[in-house]
Amino acid sequence: MDATNYYVQTMPGVEEIAWLEIRDKLPGTKFGETVFAKDQNGVLIFSYGGDAEDLFQLRTIEDLFVLAVSIDKVPRTKEVLPQLTELVENSAVFKQAIDTAWPIRVQSTPPSYRVISRLYGSHDIYRKQLGEAVERGMKARYPRWRLVDDHAQLEIWVNLLGSRLVCGIRLTDRSMRHRFNKPVELKAALRPSVAAAMIHLTQPQDDDIFLDPMCGSGTLLMERRYAGVYDQMLGGDIVFNNIRATRQNVEALRKEPPSNFYLLHTNAAQLPLTAGSITKVATNLPFGKQIGSPKALKKLYPAFFRELERVLGENGRAVVLSSEYDLVKDSVRKCPGLEILTGYSIAVLGQWGRIYIIRRN
Repeated sequence: MDATNYYVQTMPGVEEIAWLEIRDKLPGTKFGETVFAKDQNGVLIFSYGGDAEDLFQLRTIEDLFVLAVSIDKVPRTKEVLPQLTELVENSAVFKQAIDTAWPIRVQSTPPSYRVISRLYGSHDIYRKQLGEAVERGMKARYPRWRLVDDHAQLEIWVNLLGSRLVCGIRLTDRSMRHRFNKPVELKAALRPSVAAAMIHLTQPQDDDIFLDPMCGSGTLLMERRYAGVYDQMLGGDIVFNNIRATRQNVEALRKEPPSNFYLLHTNAAQLPLTAGSITKVATNLPFGKQIGSPKALKKLYPAFFRELERVLGENGRAVVLSSEYDLVKDSVRKCPGLEILTGYSIAVLGQWGRIYIIRRN
């Protein structure tokens, strides 16, 4: 089967981690490029020769598209509009994209469609004109199809990102972004796709003894359960209501209760765990406005990393999210048994932070 070009949208910065997941789960996939949509999304373009529905297993993404139009070095004038209309109306690539999306998205004929347009950078056109250029091509190519304002069977997204134009047919729906039906939602919970990215970076193994010592509502633990078999899975939090919320949320994922799953009402800086007993850790550290005072952060971070150094076994791996860059680096530097391997800058709740991968030496 010939390879088809796709792209995914991620939370800003997560596109690099999404490629790691795609590469690991879908052998034979070829990397294309990454494009950044301001502070809204990361965009990753790639090609895959298998069934499009294979891509629905991806967890680090927010949305999946089949690539329909791709133009490099777009003129920032109205010249782009007739060029875009021509490609939508006549190109074989656009038809291939429609044919890929058809069995997944179309429930009745003639299908309905709508166009979503996004424009970033300085241009001599408006976002509305960009969408209208696509609509003209669709009306010429598929005159019987219905253009609607909402609840369309097919969504055509056109993104003009500076001088790069990327247009695709959306294969997923809102359930991809909001994949968890949590019985208990807590403020400032991680987005599922960010949690999935962090879990993927832990390199899950069947013999993991996994810990999230600041579990909040349990999003990371939910994603670890989705990631496959583990030996033990532990969550901890200093707030008892968070422990209760986590239990409800993790248990609600499936009918059968989670195996070897334990929750601890405890301080992350004083864990009731044996030294060297944990193999994998993923956690979202308090940062920014999530905690009352900078003094509290300066006290928490060094204590947490000393405890992380104690409970992680040899070659254990921790994935930690924070925007307190200096605090993380200073705290790890004071723990000779810990080493920062690398990191990924991402946007969370409108604020930039960094996912650190840390190893126990």
